Amino acid sequence: MALLASPAMAQAPGHRSAYAAITCDRACLIGDLHRYMDALVHKDPRRAPLARGVVFTENDVVMPIGEGLWGTVSGASDKGLELADPQTGQAAWFGLVYEHGQPAYYAMRLRVEDGRICEVETVVDRQTGLPAPFGPPDRYTHDPAFAEVLPPDERKPRERLRAVADSYFDTVELNDGTVFAPFDPDCGRTENGISTTAGGGAGTGAANIAQGCEAQFRLGIYRINKRVRDRRYPLIDEERGVVLASGFFDHANTFDSYKTTDGRTMKTALKWPNSISLMEAFKIRDGKIWRIEAIFTYVPYFMHNPWAAPEAGQRADR
Repeated sequence: MALLASPAMAQAPGHRSAYAAITCDRACLIGDLHRYMDALVHKDPRRAPLARGVVFTENDVVMPIGEGLWGTVSGASDKGLELADPQTGQAAWFGLVYEHGQPAYYAMRLRVEDGRICEVETVVDRQTGLPAPFGPPDRYTHDPAFAEVLPPDERKPRERLRAVADSYFDTVELNDGTVFAPFDPDCGRTENGISTTAGGGAGTGAANIAQGCEAQFRLGIYRINKRVRDRRYPLIDEERGVVLASGFFDHANTFDSYKTTDGRTMKTALKWPNSISLMEAFKIRDGKIWRIEAIFTYVPYFMHNPWAAPEAGQRADR
């Protein structure tokens, strides 16, 4: 029996352990999300099971719990997009927060170890006047597809789900009309509370140019993304086909206009180097990207994420 158990307990190259003992299941992790959000809204860290030495970041800056949003928050939406991965002990929440009554789009990832929250990573997008999607808060909803358990024949293993999400960023990077990612024909994307793939109308940006995920990439309208950097995939849910990713889109802006594959001329929105920091959730059905929800905000060009391994540029499980 000892010999049979040994391979499962062996450490794989590049990983802390090939065996992951699940000590906090999905319900447990979702409960910790709720406790953290409750503590945040009440501005009282004691209401959350925080580990001693918990590491907290807001828009890629390490700061003590109690600083940043903790000092300005005045409320949060009752419901959010909730994701969980017992295998890595991580969970995430997408929704709205309010600062002195003003709305902001908010994504948060936490990691639980030995029953305590030891990591909290947050992205907060505030209304700053910069040209980015910012949907009407009173119409912000989350696609219920993210919570749906997939039939077994539509599921893919963790490694494949990660690869599909990564192929999306390969498509975004230096977007020239080449599509590396497998898209469901019904693929839809929401960014900061607004659809950027359907509907059209003022404020939806890309949806005014083309409808649907793949059609936009075929046109090369995201040519401004010089690189997609510090890619990480800390949370993967095989049963639901969900991947949580984070990273940066770098806009070098060495040009201020470019042409789409159908010959149209596009102008860059900003004229100086900048990056956007994001958390992005993918719903993958039968190996194809079906739904996307992203929250992102502008940060200084070439900003580094403290959670990413600087020597690798991307990291799978932290």
